[in-house]
Amino acid sequence: MTRDTVHHPDLPVHGPYSPAVRAGGLLFVSAQTGLDPATGTLPPGGAGAECRQALANLATVLAAADRSLDSVVRTTLFYTDPADLPAINEAYAAAFPTTPPARSAAVVGLAGGRRVSIDAIALAAD
Repeated sequence: MTRDTVHHPDLPVHGPYSPAVRAGGLLFVSAQTGLDPATGTLPPGGAGAECRQALANLATVLAAADRSLDSVVRTTLFYTDPADLPAINEAYAAAFPTTPPARSAAVVGLAGGRRVSIDAIALAAD
């Protein structure tokens, strides 16, 4: 099986990992947080705004691999406060309006005051 990493100048990497890896017909995308890559800050507006930004960051990684959110078949959602789930679900539903991917979710502690982190598995080709 071949393994190919996805890199692009618009994809900042802050550790020893690849933004995404293609293998076996799938694209495995590293977790994306709500950090705005243009400003290096979290957007105002709480967990819903962070989720929207995390999904935008996810879409950017997918685009670097010539894919889109429509190709996502599974996500894992990490969030810090169960009270934020309605706002997170609203943002998530807007990103996946018709055929949402399978999803797991877990309440965890996230670094740097982040509230949301999302990783994904997508189809590497149609």
